[in-house]
Amino acid sequence: MGFRDLQRYPAQKARYDKYKEWLDATPEQRQAKYAAITDETKRVKTEKESGYISPFNTSGTTKIFVPARLIKSGQTGQGSGVAEVLRGLLANYTTTATEFAALTTPILINASNFKFAKLTLTSVVPGTTKKNSRITGAAYYKPDVDSVTSPFGQNTGGQDYDVAISSIKGETAYATFVAGNGGKNRARFTPEG
Repeated sequence: MGFRDLQRYPAQKARYDKYKEWLDATPEQRQAKYAAITDETKRVKTEKESGYISPFNTSGTTKIFVPARLIKSGQTGQGSGVAEVLRGLLANYTTTATEFAALTTPILINASNFKFAKLTLTSVVPGTTKKNSRITGAAYYKPDVDSVTSPFGQNTGGQDYDVAISSIKGETAYATFVAGNGGKNRARFTPEG
C-alpha cells in the first residue's frame, strides 16, 4: 500500500465501513437494501409464447425442431422497445406455433434440457439524477438498463452458428440498436450447448 492510498483512507472511511457492513449482511438484509433502491415499475417483464427453434447444423430433408419460449408480439411496458427489436431480428431464426402448424413434415424433439443459442440486447440510457449506492452509499448517476434475451436457431438446414451471427449483425436494425444511446447499448450472443 502506497502513501497515496493512506492519504485517501480518511476521506473514503465512511464508504469502506458501509462496504464492510454490506459484506457482513445476511442475504435477507442485502435483498432488503436492493429492494429499497429498485423501482419495480422499471423492471423488464417480457411476455413469452410457445414456439420452436431448429438447432444449428442439423440438416436433412426435414428440419428438426425443439419447443421454446419466444418473445410475444405486441409488448407493452418497460423494455417493450428492446423486446420488439430483438423479436424482429430473430424472426427468421425462430418458428411461431402458427408457422410450425403450417409445416408439412417437421420432426419435433422434446428435449427439455436443450440449451439454445441466445441473443441478449441491452439498452443503456445514461442517468440524469444521482442515486445512492446500496453498498457504499456513494452517489452516482445510475443508468436505466433494459435487457431482453431470446433463443434462436438456424433458418436453413445445416446452417452454422457463426453464419447466423454474421447475418444478424449485418441487419440494419442491429446496427441501429447498438449505436443507440450514444453507443452505450450492448448485444451479447451465447452459443448453443
